Amino acid sequence: MRTLTKLGIGMLAVILLLACVWMYHTHSMYEDTYRSEYRYAATVRTDFVLHNATFYVPLPISEDGSKIGEEILCENASKPEGWDCDLVETEHGTMLKIHTEEIIPDLRAPPPVPLPREECGPDALSCSAQTHVSEQVSVRVQADHGINTKYPAGNEPMLTPKYNLTRSVYRMPHPKDRTPPACYEYESAFYANYTASPDAEVSIRIEFTGENIWWVYGWSGNKYRDYVGVTLTGAQDGWCAASGNLVAGEGRY
Repeated sequence: MRTLTKLGIGMLAVILLLACVWMYHTHSMYEDTYRSEYRYAATVRTDFVLHNATFYVPLPISEDGSKIGEEILCENASKPEGWDCDLVETEHGTMLKIHTEEIIPDLRAPPPVPLPREECGPDALSCSAQTHVSEQVSVRVQADHGINTKYPAGNEPMLTPKYNLTRSVYRMPHPKDRTPPACYEYESAFYANYTASPDAEVSIRIEFTGENIWWVYGWSGNKYRDYVGVTLTGAQDGWCAASGNLVAGEGRY
């Protein structure tokens, strides 16, 4: 009986030791691989040539200003040749100014496949293919702290301007045993000035993400996403209303 008791105690001690080693090892992997970063991209997509184009687009702003904006000014961003970027103070706050002499769809690209007739409008006689071009300025900034991805409002940079922020429903699939991410809708503004064909369709999309990631026998992480966009037709000269979405608390915690 005593032998069995000693054997049981010994096995329990071994199990506890292995559990401690496992916890220490996984925690070390977590600490060694943990990193946080912000990502920003401003994309302009058009199906016709744009001439003398100027855009004012939302920037992520915090109490300390805009680190994303600073990185763009320091030429640490990826951007197309001929794009000039600057920060400008507007009636809607600090925004990113983008200017380029022209944006031209790549006519040398392989022609896209036309839409099937059943997917065209009911009054359309034909549904021709169109050539588009998407160009963007993008930048990544490493954070020196863990990002508050669950409660970014008031704690983290967010795209500005933001008006009439209201709670909405998170419609993406998510594990039933987890609280769904918080989702919000809001209104914003862009400035656009360019000449183009009356048929030109131009979409402007701004995406900003704050994310924490780590590796423990596989990559994992959590993030918040801020997105705003607008689609315009023909030449423009002035401010345009836009709509945005903020999603906070995605991922593992």
